[in-house]
Amino acid sequence: MYTIYAEFQRFREINLVELIGATGVYVIWDARSKARPTYIGEGNILKRFTDHVKRDNRRFAHPWNGYVAIIAGSTRDVHKYESTVVERLILDVAKMTDRQPQVNVHPGHISRVLRFCRDEMLRIAVSGYDPLIPPSESKPLARVKEIKIWASGDGEYAFSSDWNLRRLRRPII
Repeated sequence: MYTIYAEFQRFREINLVELIGATGVYVIWDARSKARPTYIGEGNILKRFTDHVKRDNRRFAHPWNGYVAIIAGSTRDVHKYESTVVERLILDVAKMTDRQPQVNVHPGHISRVLRFCRDEMLRIAVSGYDPLIPPSESKPLARVKEIKIWASGDGEYAFSSDWNLRRLRRPII
């Protein structure tokens, strides 16, 4: 089993120096987001944030909040590929649990997920904070949440995860 570790930290808790040149996954919750994140992305984190400000400034209401997971320490030295896999699988979990982001257009790279789980099971170990919970409500995870992926044939994969459907709150009357 191959494992990718993704420790999600809140924007306000991460040191800017750690993000210089860092590759990873990020989850943006803008000022309008209540129950679903605004955007889930991957890449060179600071560069991607700059791209979003230049290109998408009107889509994201300020201030931004959210999470970052720096993907590092890989045994295969493929941080960019691992980041795209984590992004795709967090998007899959978000879709399955009614937390699909409001702005994402591209669903991520299925081919990269399949490359990792062609001959073995792939495990994503999420620690730190749950990126699919609004940052204003977040608490550190008590234990690692897992996504387990395996190839199911015909260019597809199946997965299981520790996430449940999002809780719907009763309306306040």
